[in-house]
Amino acid sequence: MAIMRSEIKKSGGGDWLGIKTGTISAITDESSKYAWADVYLNVEFTVEGSDYPRRMAVAGSFDKEPNGNIKDCSLLKKITHLFDAVGEMGGPNQLGQWVDENEKPIDDIVAHLNQYIGTSLTIYVYKELAKNGQAYTRVHNKVLAVSAKSEEELQGYINFMKSKGFLKEAPKDMNNPAQSVQMNGTGSLPTGNIDIANL
Repeated sequence: MAIMRSEIKKSGGGDWLGIKTGTISAITDESSKYAWADVYLNVEFTVEGSDYPRRMAVAGSFDKEPNGNIKDCSLLKKITHLFDAVGEMGGPNQLGQWVDENEKPIDDIVAHLNQYIGTSLTIYVYKELAKNGQAYTRVHNKVLAVSAKSEEELQGYINFMKSKGFLKEAPKDMNNPAQSVQMNGTGSLPTGNIDIANL
């Protein structure tokens, strides 16, 4: 009889962080959950070496001119990064409505974008340090079509973002139990004997 061995997987850190090739596996529209969001597209990627989908949120509200037309803003940049990477020629029009490349209205943006399921992109997976002190795995909004230079180009962009303080990553040893993360507020333990049952 064959000797059985469990498949041992590395924990903490993982080799799924950094510049990766991610394949789009799902796109959902979650804008109805958030009153502040004009757009909230959740894009899931499968990444080699990871058992879990890695998510990128294309989310935010449009900045608008006094006449109500949208103008260049962070949300438009996020949409442009994704659409350019997959080769989508449509997008939001001046009123913030989804249209195709011929400026015909798109009634269901998810159904329209589902044609890109299975598309592989060069992505950056990282752990974002949130305001609550927790670290969340994210895919950065800058994604590129896979090419001979896409990894180098994306790494250069990420390095620039880090150098300017625009990309806040969690410490690499965040998952180490010895790592102390200080939260807002202060507190103290009483002196004397502590009954573990009361903790």
